Amino acid sequence: MKPLITSLTFAFFLLLGFSITGICQDNLPPEWIFDDDEEIVHWSGMNQLAPLELDTVNDKKGEKRNVLLTVSTGADPYVYPDGAGNGFIGDIEPFSGEDYGIIYIGVRVNVSNAWQIYYITGDDGTYSERQRQNFQVNATGDFEDLEFEMTEGGWQEKTITGFRLDPGTIAGIEAEIDYISLRGLPEGMLKAVDKVGKLAGTWGSLKK
Repeated sequence: MKPLITSLTFAFFLLLGFSITGICQDNLPPEWIFDDDEEIVHWSGMNQLAPLELDTVNDKKGEKRNVLLTVSTGADPYVYPDGAGNGFIGDIEPFSGEDYGIIYIGVRVNVSNAWQIYYITGDDGTYSERQRQNFQVNATGDFEDLEFEMTEGGWQEKTITGFRLDPGTIAGIEAEIDYISLRGLPEGMLKAVDKVGKLAGTWGSLKK
């Protein structure tokens, strides 16, 4: 009987281990703070964008920020932050659009323009105009910390499996992107008191 009991005990803890592993999987959506070149290694499928670069710049208060530089070279600039595009499969973990329905972006731009997020889901893995969110990014002369609620195309009812960033819809947009996050305001960001509008909050914060 002893070998049988030992085997059953081992099997039980093995099963328990798999269960605990499954429970501990948080399926967090992506977040980029652009402190390391490794963060953009898998960004791919670029269209009408100059080569991506990381740089350190000063904001109006003289604080240094590590940023991603993007420059649009045409009217349809886009890139796949998840590594998709050009036949590749995205490398982000699927996440709940209901739990993570807001995109947080810290950015400074030279031209006010509409930006876009295209996305795919567990139900519809084809990029299309139906699954797209537009949002306005304004040129204010300094960095803004913005939040945009994803309301179009059923994002908040779906499991999100990938997305594409379109930083503008014209040529000549120069953007310094401090961070992109679907988890909330990245740790180390200071939030201002005032918010502007229902979907876009301008926090005017500094990155420590």
